[in-house]
Amino acid sequence: MRRLLGLGLGLVLLWAGWWALGAQAVTQGTRALFASDARLHAPQSVDVAGFPARFDLTVKEVAFSDPRRGTGWRTPVVQLSAPSWQPWHLSATLPARQEMDLPGQTVSIAAQALGGSLVLKPGPALALNRVAASAEALDLRSTLGWDLGINTARLTTRQVEGDATRHAITLDLAGLATGGWLARAATKATLPPDVAEIALRAVAGFSAPLDRHAGNSRPALRSLVVQDSRIRWGTMTLAAAGEIAVDATGRPEGRIDLGLTNWREALQAAVALGLVTPEAAPTWERMLAMFAASSGGERLDLPLVMAGGRMSLGPLPLGPVPRIAQRQ
Repeated sequence: MRRLLGLGLGLVLLWAGWWALGAQAVTQGTRALFASDARLHAPQSVDVAGFPARFDLTVKEVAFSDPRRGTGWRTPVVQLSAPSWQPWHLSATLPARQEMDLPGQTVSIAAQALGGSLVLKPGPALALNRVAASAEALDLRSTLGWDLGINTARLTTRQVEGDATRHAITLDLAGLATGGWLARAATKATLPPDVAEIALRAVAGFSAPLDRHAGNSRPALRSLVVQDSRIRWGTMTLAAAGEIAVDATGRPEGRIDLGLTNWREALQAAVALGLVTPEAAPTWERMLAMFAASSGGERLDLPLVMAGGRMSLGPLPLGPVPRIAQRQ
């Protein structure tokens, strides 16, 4: 009996030592992460709890800012948790309110439930395996005067088997309620204020694996395969599928095939949103009607082509192709 008690006590002490070492590594690793990037502000505090079954990390006053690009993110707290026997399987909880900076505006974020999980592959590199994030009753409000409510939002990514540089991405947004000038533009375009659905299925390829070395390797987007993606807004549906490649300067080349039902409503929306001037709208309508004639007149099928630094929609030139920002 004494030998059993001694063995049990020894195991408890070993586990306690393992947990203490793990908690210290989590704390030091978190602080090192913030110190390694000037865009990350030093947090107010970093605490680890959860003994003996979990590592529960709480980081208070988290902030990221990139003045060069005019982007940033602020949240009062980030909570990460992982089983102590499986520290590469993380779950995250975010607070109900946060703020995000975009060029020329600040967007406040509110949600009833906002969280997710992140699973790494065990090994020295700790490569990203999969991510799942979700939000309920998400509300976005911009200082530019628009707001957007989303009933449910789901995002998942998963590493493509056998290729650490490619990840399959799934995004589903349902029940998007517009407000402010977005809602006024929708009404002007005779569209309902709510967007029924946005769905994206894609595979993204990067220049390097998404792993613990990413701070040095700086993975950049190199390819994007769009599969079965769509937007449903009223009686209007936009479907997209195709593939683009991105060179080292961030210039994309490739083709995305677009299919648009009830394209006249889409043209009205483009005018209401200021994307097409009222004076140019009749010319656009005549051209689009000609392109849609082959499919019965109500559906418009056109390729979005990016080549040689220029972009075109079918035979219509759209100008220079926008470059995708590359991490420096």
